[in-house]
Amino acid sequence: MKRLIVLLALALAFTLVLVPAVLAQPNKPLRYEFEAELDPTIPGWRGSITSGDLFGCDIIWVTRAKYVIGESVHFFETWEITDGNGDVVLAGFDEGVTRLQNGKFTGNGRVTEAYDAWSGLIGCKEYMSGTVDFTTTPWTCTGTLVIH
Repeated sequence: MKRLIVLLALALAFTLVLVPAVLAQPNKPLRYEFEAELDPTIPGWRGSITSGDLFGCDIIWVTRAKYVIGESVHFFETWEITDGNGDVVLAGFDEGVTRLQNGKFTGNGRVTEAYDAWSGLIGCKEYMSGTVDFTTTPWTCTGTLVIH
């Protein structure tokens, strides 16, 4: 009987140590790769997450403003990541620059909406970078997005 109590106590202690680590998983910095194509009906970009914490989710960037200065396009956009059911998991905004001569882009922003296990990410910084391929129709891009 004494051994049973000790085993139960150890099992409880082990469970209490593991549960917070599993629940905290969505709150760690997120990093994932994406690919997208220009969708003039939005207007913006529509794509999918190809690796990382949110693999298989869809992502949409809606361009709110853009202007060209020299060889660069400066942009402001909102974005949302949806799961397989179309429910929003994360959403936010970013602003950045795309260089016309090589297609490279960078952007910085914030998470403004996060749901369920991801709710702790509201207010976190977002950074993205990648490359636009201007030779395809429609244009396509690949990149990395990090939320921390």
